[in-house]
Amino acid sequence: MRPNASTTRGNGLYIMMPLPVYEGFVDKCDQASCEYAILKNGLILRRRENGHDERVIEIRSDLKDADELLSLAIKIYSDAVTYIKKGIAAAVKPD
Repeated sequence: MRPNASTTRGNGLYIMMPLPVYEGFVDKCDQASCEYAILKNGLILRRRENGHDERVIEIRSDLKDADELLSLAIKIYSDAVTYIKKGIAAAVKPD
């Protein structure tokens, strides 16, 4: 299965974010914050999208950490909000 905007695997929550959005969000974060640490543990993935390779970041977290990322994104980097919301929605969606 290829992850799109977000997906869940097992007990984890995965947020998929385009590299430019991720970099902008990280640049705005306080390096001493928990949110920064969560973001820096993301993995860079390359996937084929619309006929070209695209690099995305896969961020694994639990629901609590995702909520904290969402709160911070709302305050400092709105471009990341949609991707975080999709990750949360996928995690709470009933099977």
